[in-house]
Amino acid sequence: MTHARFHLTSNHLLRGLMTWAPGGGSLDIRKLADAVGVSKSKIGALLSGERPSVTKDVADRICEVLDVRRDALFYDPMPTPMGMGTHPEEEAERREHERAVAADEVRGSHELGEHLEQVGSYRRRS
Repeated sequence: MTHARFHLTSNHLLRGLMTWAPGGGSLDIRKLADAVGVSKSKIGALLSGERPSVTKDVADRICEVLDVRRDALFYDPMPTPMGMGTHPEEEAERREHERAVAADEVRGSHELGEHLEQVGSYRRRS
C-alpha cells in the first residue's frame, strides 16, 4: 500500500518559516533535516521543488519543528478514482450523458427523448 503524500504549498513559505523559526533563530537545511530526522538532500529537494511532496509523518515532523499547522504548509491532493477513463464504453456513456445535459436549451430537461420534434421551453422569450 502506498502511503499518502502531502504536497508543499510553497517552497518560499517554507524558507520564510525556516528564517523565522521558533525560539528566535533560523534553521538552515542541515538543522531542519536533523530536527526532522531526514536527510538534508530530502529537505533540499523539497525547497527546490525537485521533490515537492513528503509522507504524512515527515510533513507532521516538519510542521512540529516549525510550530505551524500541517494545512498551513502542506496539502493533501484529491485522489483520482482508480480506473477513471480506462474503459471506452464507460467514457462513451459519460459523453452521451454530457450531450444530453447540454441538449438544446429550448427543450425542458424533463422532456429529453420524449418527443420527436423540438419542444418549446418554459422560459419567457423576450
